[in-house]
Amino acid sequence: MKNRIRECRLALEMSQVELGKAVGVTDRAIAHYEKAQREPTLEVWECLASALHVSPAYLVGWSDEKG
Repeated sequence: MKNRIRECRLALEMSQVELGKAVGVTDRAIAHYEKAQREPTLEVWECLASALHVSPAYLVGWSDEKG
């Protein structure tokens, strides 16, 4: 299943480095998450969603409602 990390990050004009710093992971980890090469932990999903101003369910692709 495709996640929406990249789409949400680009909508906020945020770099992988900036998102990584906001979440507490490396930009390389963000790249792996965006390509679905690695799966974030539940805690990281929640941090990503918060940093990207969307719900975790939207970010994962389970819901079409952003909030």
